[in-house]
Amino acid sequence: MLEKKTPKGDIESKRGSFILIGLIVVLSLVYAGFELFANQDKQELVVEDMDEVIIVEDDVLATDQTPPPPPPPVAQQQEVILNIVEDNIKVNTDFDFSQDFDENLEIEEYVPIDIVEEVVDDTPPVRFAEKMPEFIGGMDALYAFLRENLVYPEVARNNGIQGTAVIEFVVERDGSISNVKTLVPLFPECDAEAIRVIKKLPKWKPGEQMGKPVRVFYNIPVRFTLQ
Repeated sequence: MLEKKTPKGDIESKRGSFILIGLIVVLSLVYAGFELFANQDKQELVVEDMDEVIIVEDDVLATDQTPPPPPPPVAQQQEVILNIVEDNIKVNTDFDFSQDFDENLEIEEYVPIDIVEEVVDDTPPVRFAEKMPEFIGGMDALYAFLRENLVYPEVARNNGIQGTAVIEFVVERDGSISNVKTLVPLFPECDAEAIRVIKKLPKWKPGEQMGKPVRVFYNIPVRFTLQ
């Protein structure tokens, strides 16, 4: 038979005490470690880059910080000097009311001036209308007017210049002529003479579109012929 151990030599009965003592020791070490790291004044951060080791301390001030601007200068108080001037200026209070007033003098009645704003017709002319403009008297009367008023330029006559210049113009809503220009030139002096005569044309019967007068482009060939 195995001999039983005495109560003093039985370790199993003291297991709980040993475990409790071990927990107390472990907790004491953990607490001491926290206190040690919490009271450390400086910490070092080690960064390994390839073969070099750089140690950065957290209490080193950055050197790239912009220094604060200097305080603005204190504005100096300026002394204000008031010069007291005696009031010696005399004001003339004498007024002359001796002018005679004619009671029978007629005063012209004020007539307000009516300001008439000029109406600018900015509607663009058309090339074709339902009713094209007509020269009063027809085309025969138009060419008769041109023959009577055209003067053959001496320079063109001496140089044997003859031919046709096409003149373009606009017949306005009231039948007047505007925007006269050379569409097909012949000779500078001939073109200028044709434009001069076209500008002298009397009013036409204006063109119409949907029963209303409209601005219409019109072309006239002016022929210069030597006899």
